Amino acid sequence: MKRTCLYGIFVIWNWVAVAVAQPPGTTYCVLLDHYEEPVWAAYAGFLDRSRGDGFRALGQWEWGAYSGLFYANTGFGEWDLKAGFDSIFFTGKGEHRLPSHLSAVRADLDYTLRLPNAYALRLGFAPGLYSEIHHVRSDHLFYPFRVHGIRAFSGDVSGLLGMNFYPGFDRWYDPQFGVRWMISDFLMLDAFYPRTELVFRPTLAWTTRAGVETEEILEYRLKSNDDRKGLRMKGTRIYVGVEYEMINQLAWMVQIGRRVDREMQFRRNYPTLAIDDGYYIQFGLGGKL
Repeated sequence: MKRTCLYGIFVIWNWVAVAVAQPPGTTYCVLLDHYEEPVWAAYAGFLDRSRGDGFRALGQWEWGAYSGLFYANTGFGEWDLKAGFDSIFFTGKGEHRLPSHLSAVRADLDYTLRLPNAYALRLGFAPGLYSEIHHVRSDHLFYPFRVHGIRAFSGDVSGLLGMNFYPGFDRWYDPQFGVRWMISDFLMLDAFYPRTELVFRPTLAWTTRAGVETEEILEYRLKSNDDRKGLRMKGTRIYVGVEYEMINQLAWMVQIGRRVDREMQFRRNYPTLAIDDGYYIQFGLGGKL
């Protein structure tokens, strides 16, 4: 493990040294230069009630939003700042005294340095509050960060290898790796962990998506008088969705899917709670301006 970490540091150091010695190239990278997400978006959804360990009919309402705040392409790299929040409301709680409302409110800053030979280094920082929204304290502020290496193998294929870190969380790391393949002008495959997605765009207005995403990290701090301290949720999301871009680059989005392999885990000596699979539906609105 120590040797692997030292080797990784050496590789990153070598990339930076080469970048200083000669100017970065301008190779097109489908991961960095092909934009899929809207600049801003808002969503709301419902996860159907399911049975589980101590739950008779546990459901979830979910809603959130994010927006780009600042972007700059400078001689020292690219800077991209976003902010957003995600919220969960539980219904039909059962016997486990689940909090009524959990929320993650965060900023998200990415710095990307283009390197020679079609390489790039991306560093990210996402400080935020992860807690019961009505019981926020200073110790609910966390500082996740990430380190990703990117390479464009061709104009149609780019790969990513890196790690996301979550200091203070029960699971403090999450690997990120995979490739993006622009199969044609209207078909793209993101073959990644934790999310794999196939995107089909037959026209400029219509987009369809199908994918699977593993969610391992979701964790929130509980109020001060709750001896369980924190709640972590895990599961896998299987989904299909459709998007339609209207006038003025405004788009509506609908996604349906199923959550499988669902679990909840409190932090302090409580057993893992298994929850049955459940269907969900989500509506959204987004734009590029």
